[in-house]
Amino acid sequence: MPLPEGWGVCLPCEMLLAQAEVGQDPCERGLDEYPPEWQAEFRSFCGMMFDLSARYGETVLFRIFDPRSLPGLVKAIGHGAHRYPAFLLKGGKKMSGSDLEPLQKALEIAGAKVQTESIPASDI
Repeated sequence: MPLPEGWGVCLPCEMLLAQAEVGQDPCERGLDEYPPEWQAEFRSFCGMMFDLSARYGETVLFRIFDPRSLPGLVKAIGHGAHRYPAFLLKGGKKMSGSDLEPLQKALEIAGAKVQTESIPASDI
């Protein structure tokens, strides 16, 4: 998924600052420089990823690649991803879009186990 760009500190420091609730959340930093529809799409994507991570815990590994980066471009071309966000699942299944229900079903078919019933990001 194309991700907003911004300046920040290294990823481990970002996570520590977020946990300590110091400054803006890493997902919000620099976001105000983008159009409102991009902001909404990014917030929706972040909420979906946090929700899925909390729901499936360690049974799912998410790797996020920006298709504008060289590694992301190589992955997108190699897997034929033309719409974003794109999800590549075990067994070669590919999905795209932000519809959470079909993605959850596909993850569970691929072996993800529900760890906790999470609260949808839209309810937080």
